[in-house]
Amino acid sequence: MPKRFAYLKYPYLFLFAVLSAWGILQPEYTWDLLGYIGSATRSTDAVVIHDTALNALHSVRATPELQADLPYRVDMIANPYHFAEQLPFYSIKPLYVALIQGLHSEGLPFPRATVTISAVSNFVLAVILWLWLAPYLNGLATAGACTLIMLSPNILVLSRWATPDCLATAVAALGLYLILERKNFFWGSAILVFDIWIRTDALILAGLVFAVLLFLRKLDLWQAATLSATALASYFAINHLGGNYGWPALFYNSFLGGIVAPGEMLVHISFSAYLHQLVRGTYMWFTFGAFPFYMLLGGLAVWLNRSSIYSYMILTVLGARILSYFLYPNGDQRYTAVLFVLVPVALVIAVSRHAAPSANHHLSSPRASQLPQLDLEQDMATSAAAVR
Repeated sequence: MPKRFAYLKYPYLFLFAVLSAWGILQPEYTWDLLGYIGSATRSTDAVVIHDTALNALHSVRATPELQADLPYRVDMIANPYHFAEQLPFYSIKPLYVALIQGLHSEGLPFPRATVTISAVSNFVLAVILWLWLAPYLNGLATAGACTLIMLSPNILVLSRWATPDCLATAVAALGLYLILERKNFFWGSAILVFDIWIRTDALILAGLVFAVLLFLRKLDLWQAATLSATALASYFAINHLGGNYGWPALFYNSFLGGIVAPGEMLVHISFSAYLHQLVRGTYMWFTFGAFPFYMLLGGLAVWLNRSSIYSYMILTVLGARILSYFLYPNGDQRYTAVLFVLVPVALVIAVSRHAAPSANHHLSSPRASQLPQLDLEQDMATSAAAVR
């Protein structure tokens, strides 16, 4: 590891410790806050759960995202039992809910606990990035590259959100770091299984990564089969124990105005409704968050890393995002966050690898090393001819 400017890791870590703390002090709450608080409440009484969530909501600054502006939200505020029926949409993120419970039991208010998880995850991601890029760059370049990646609006905003997205991104980044940089293919893949307990849609990324590593012979058949079985078992166990209502109810609740009592309805989604949301979400996906720009950077990274496992992983993560989008067509950039980490990291590493051989070739080229010797020999021959 280059030693020049290595001390810059301390101001770098201090900067993101401060930014993470700022995220806690200036949180961004959405309507999902109620669902996560309700899921984290240690009670089976719908009235107690409802009162706990509403009391927590009254303690935070009112924002448009927290307004009961839809009929089903008005009903959630008024009816404790219908509110309880909404909780399976949130309890299927069991690790995030468990962390909220743990922090609340230590004295943090529920809203502060939800965003603290995101803030700490943001700092952990900053540490992972430094470990990832430091072997390729000197301290100054490492600090600059890591800072620019972390200050990307698509990443920085996650540190303020009361959602599991920053935690899921940090865990996925750790798994990919172990796979790509540490060559610890099995345990890096196991981290991706762990990520399913934060967001169940991480199953798609995990499954595709296992398939690619098996194809590249980085995992043997037994390892890939064990990881895949564990991932599938985790997914089905979470959905069963969490009381998941299924894909149609999730789609309707997310995109078509919400369901007042999802446990009491049989939901059907028409193809036209799905297609409308697919187009609408695609527009949002490509318009906000500079996704086309990241596609360009990803293409450059793949082109420079054609013979590297990094190219396979970029295409795998992109493929997982596209497949996830077709299953749940939400164009919000937080669902693409792991790609916003991997692409710039892969591009920085590719450029550093290409720059280093060029510099070494310039300094140690046989032709360059022979030029002074040839000039000296010509001078000696010319002097000898003059004497004769």
